Amino acid sequence: MELKHYDKSWLPAFKGAFLIIFGIIAILKIFGSIKSLGVLFLGLIIMIGILLVATGIRDKKSDSRWFSLIIGIINLLFFVYLVVNAKEGSSVVEVREGLFPVLVIWLIFYAVSEIIESVMLYFSKNAFFALFLINSILTLVFAHLLYMISGNMTKESITYIGILALAVGLVNVLSSYLLGRIKS
Repeated sequence: MELKHYDKSWLPAFKGAFLIIFGIIAILKIFGSIKSLGVLFLGLIIMIGILLVATGIRDKKSDSRWFSLIIGIINLLFFVYLVVNAKEGSSVVEVREGLFPVLVIWLIFYAVSEIIESVMLYFSKNAFFALFLINSILTLVFAHLLYMISGNMTKESITYIGILALAVGLVNVLSSYLLGRIKS
């Protein structure tokens, strides 16, 4: 194993920056709304989807071109589903019961895609596979906690989600930094 160039080092940076912002908002209760946190997730989903599709189209020589395109399209489909099924005047309970299960499913999907990316890096003998494996495990922990508190949303549970989001975000940003340091 050796440290090799990775062509999508920006991906963990975007996810990490989003999760840091999400964590700070949740901890400080800046917006104080489950809906606003859901809107942030929608922003992340569409941003990742667009960037993955663009990367898949742009990087014609990349080994993971088709994987990026497929994962990007699935992210865009998650976004469209969430937007189409969002109700304008929904109560917090309706948002929590409708939005959170889909977000948990998206987080599990994203963690699985990180595991697949990790396996691809492992077989290309790139030691950075470990970073993706760590990120996928943290994403699964985040999804589990989000699922566990979705039925009992309190100020304390939002704070716990914020703390975990902040930690996962920092790990993603640091992973991105390491991925970006190696030049091809």
